[in-house]
Amino acid sequence: MLASLAFFGVFVCLWVGQREEGYYLHWAAGSLIYAATIPAFNHLSSHTPLQDGVLYALLSVSTHMVLTGLRRFDGLPPFSPWLLLPILFSGVGYAGPALLYGPDSAPCRIGGTCGSALAMSIVGGTLVFGRAPQPSRGRRIAGAALLAYIPGFLAAILAEAFGRAAVNMAAVIPLVSDQLLLAVLNLGLIAMPGERAQAGLREAALRDPLTGAWNRAGLGVIAARLVVLQPERRLLDRLYRRRGQGGRGHCPEAGTDGAAHRQGTAVIAFDVDHFKAINDRHGHAVGDRVLAALAAVARDLLPEPGAFLVRLGGDEFAMVLPDKNLAEARWLADEIRQAIRLTPDLPAWTISLGVAAVEPGDTDLSAAIERADRSLYRAKAEGRDRAAA
Repeated sequence: MLASLAFFGVFVCLWVGQREEGYYLHWAAGSLIYAATIPAFNHLSSHTPLQDGVLYALLSVSTHMVLTGLRRFDGLPPFSPWLLLPILFSGVGYAGPALLYGPDSAPCRIGGTCGSALAMSIVGGTLVFGRAPQPSRGRRIAGAALLAYIPGFLAAILAEAFGRAAVNMAAVIPLVSDQLLLAVLNLGLIAMPGERAQAGLREAALRDPLTGAWNRAGLGVIAARLVVLQPERRLLDRLYRRRGQGGRGHCPEAGTDGAAHRQGTAVIAFDVDHFKAINDRHGHAVGDRVLAALAAVARDLLPEPGAFLVRLGGDEFAMVLPDKNLAEARWLADEIRQAIRLTPDLPAWTISLGVAAVEPGDTDLSAAIERADRSLYRAKAEGRDRAAA
């Protein structure tokens, strides 16, 4: 109880310092409800099925406040109607048998404990196995702490069911579990905002602040997963030749571009025609707006999943397109070129684009980007406002 009150204070203090982070209030409320409900079991002058059923429901509410806070943390509506079902199950699970067999009987304690175990399973399972916006150790730690209560609940249920409980095991075992797991649960929750802030800082270091595109550092981090090295492809080919598959002796899922399990990886390099003249004539603020508009148009046309946009420097960008061949990339380049004509409130401007593909022997994207850059300059030499491949 004292630990729950302490964490209630911690969550409230964190919320006071960051009022926009409302999930702290959910977790604070869960700690306060739990701290108030546990002593209420012992201090009630009389135990009726309704009173104790409400207390078991409140225990479930305190657990589900972890989940509502998590939903708020993830930017979702915190409350959902289905959350009432396990709470009602906890209350009715105790009150129903209590009406039949009497308050504090083994059947009603089993029913209430089953409700608590269900709440722990739902919330803990969501934390550990649910889809998260980004990986989080704190989330998994908090979920694992909740799931670790389940063996204790099962032991209490078995002890009550077989009449081997000298004391109220449905109350004793969870309280013992609290000594081991309550701090782990709350520390996991406290770690989550810090993890998200760190992830945001890491991503900010890899992003161009003006356009939101990846910068060169970001390109280096994410490009490696797009290209399978040529020796690995040769190993796949040898394996398929030994099995007599693949027609010509090649892995059937490997293309001729050096990227196994992909049709190909194409690159579009592009920049703004006469960008210096735009800055000189209209000012650097307008030049920045042109770059931001170009990135926005390119991002809107970016095929998903896996494709990404990079600002290489100045007014030059590159779009990396997994699973696209040269013809598809050339078509997309023309789409970008046409789409920028529709950007409002900017002086007339055009772009030139160069298209290339990852080729056999490429171990990273730098060679393909260089070839796309050469195509870009060929497009400029041919008159600008066009794409070349």
